[in-house]
Amino acid sequence: MAGCGVPRSAPVRYERVVGWGECDPAGVVYTPRFADYAVEAFHFFLGEMIGRPLQEHLNEHALGTPMKAMSFEFHRSLWPDEVFGIEIFVAEIRNRSFDLLLRAAKAEGELVFTALLSPVCIKAEKRAAVPIPEFLRERLEAYAREVPAPA
Repeated sequence: MAGCGVPRSAPVRYERVVGWGECDPAGVVYTPRFADYAVEAFHFFLGEMIGRPLQEHLNEHALGTPMKAMSFEFHRSLWPDEVFGIEIFVAEIRNRSFDLLLRAAKAEGELVFTALLSPVCIKAEKRAAVPIPEFLRERLEAYAREVPAPA
């Protein structure tokens, strides 16, 4: 696993600052923006698993990773300029898709939201599901062993 960007004992953490334009006139983040935050964290996570720029690598393999499913549970609102981090865990690995558990929290630990993302691997030009490529499966499995998902 050396050189692929996989941390040893801590989950991958994606840091984010809420932008003013991501909020409604009352200063609360628009609900759909949480999906954007989750997908940003997912792309960051895949880049960490691959150990190089994500889109460059996916394009080389003609691989896409659209979402099969997404679910959220919200615990608090976010406001402009608030900083939060999203920790990413591998919850399940199947043949063509896998589940990621995301836990977003403020720096002091206050939970913002949890999400479950289910990306599916596809051949980009055919838009057809394919088995998870071996290079990615190996890294996801190793990460899941090293950083178990919380119960």
